[in-house]
Amino acid sequence: MKRNFTKVLVVVLAFALLFLAGCGSSSQGSATQTQTQVKDVTIGVLYPTSGDQAVLGQAALNAVKLAADDINAAGGIKSLGGAKIKLDIVDPGSATESARSATENIIKDKPSALTGDYLSALSMVTSEVAERAKIPFVTASVSDALSSRGYKYFFQVSPKSSMFGATQIEFAKKVLVDQKGMAPKAAIVFENTSYGQSTSKGLVDAAKKMGFDVVLNESYDANFTDANPLVTKIKASGATILFPVSYLQDAILIQKAIKQQNVKIFTIGGGAGYLMPDFYNALGKDGEGVISVASWNNDVNKPGVDDIAKRYQAKYGSLLTEHSGEAYSATWAIAKAIDLAKSADPQKIRDSLATLKLDAGYPGDIMPGGQLEFDSTGWNKSVHPVMIQWQDGIPRTIYPDQDAKTQVKLDF
Repeated sequence: MKRNFTKVLVVVLAFALLFLAGCGSSSQGSATQTQTQVKDVTIGVLYPTSGDQAVLGQAALNAVKLAADDINAAGGIKSLGGAKIKLDIVDPGSATESARSATENIIKDKPSALTGDYLSALSMVTSEVAERAKIPFVTASVSDALSSRGYKYFFQVSPKSSMFGATQIEFAKKVLVDQKGMAPKAAIVFENTSYGQSTSKGLVDAAKKMGFDVVLNESYDANFTDANPLVTKIKASGATILFPVSYLQDAILIQKAIKQQNVKIFTIGGGAGYLMPDFYNALGKDGEGVISVASWNNDVNKPGVDDIAKRYQAKYGSLLTEHSGEAYSATWAIAKAIDLAKSADPQKIRDSLATLKLDAGYPGDIMPGGQLEFDSTGWNKSVHPVMIQWQDGIPRTIYPDQDAKTQVKLDF
């Protein structure tokens, strides 16, 4: 009887050990599965929603939110089991000191990638912090200096600022000088920042190359309160075409002063403030016909742009302008890189961005040019600027021909 009891006990213990081993194996498997599954992937977003550039920053931030919603609605990051994009939003303000602090704080949350800033001065700081932390940063800032530092974690979806000047001068020569017969006398005024300096240099170089007489090349302190002294210099120069490089408030003040002083000059803006709906709203009919270079516009000849623009306007009650379009594209580029990397790890995402190619038709490939593809410096080598003109309160793409949706109007 004792022997039989012992046998039964041994059998029971054996089954118990097998059961526990199975549970241990199952538990270990569940732990492994939990580790490999990713519920969401965090992207740090830094656009100024306070300070001088709050209007611009909020417009771009809205586009990032729309892009994240679109990505998640389309199934999220499919290679990670449908993981959702989660946005960690921090306001960098409008100063380099606050941008540095904001970037350092957002990195503490361990995002997989960063995007934002738009202002080149802020992006210079954010990219430095991101490079040290080895977190990829995708931006639409345009300064040439950003992609000239040999950084490995920096990516730039937009055209470079030096390209803006060449496009502006090329357009002015072809349309205003050759077709309309204007004298090639250029006044170039620019804010004394990284964005202003690099863009104006491209303007001066292109103007001289194409036979323009640069009669004024003048910097000014950004965010001034009175544009009249600057416009007095523009008027005295005898220029026929003005090439200003300014953010929103400066752009409005310069154009108002031009009208007040009755300066007969044709304005071709350097992007930034000249592209915002607030520019036209503040000027009304005095903004009609103003032309500007742009990294992007909401009617560029790319698949899906019209739909994105309509949904953005329906959701936020505003036009999808250059700043927003680039932000939308940058967010999709990050999402695609995460999908290709099959990981939320910043290093693997960085490596994926370095070899990324978004062909026409992909939702994030809405920048002018061919496919979105970064070169060894992190710059989108396929992109080029376009020219827009304010017509009936809408920025219309007028140049180059492959991107244009309407003709330029010169009867202003």
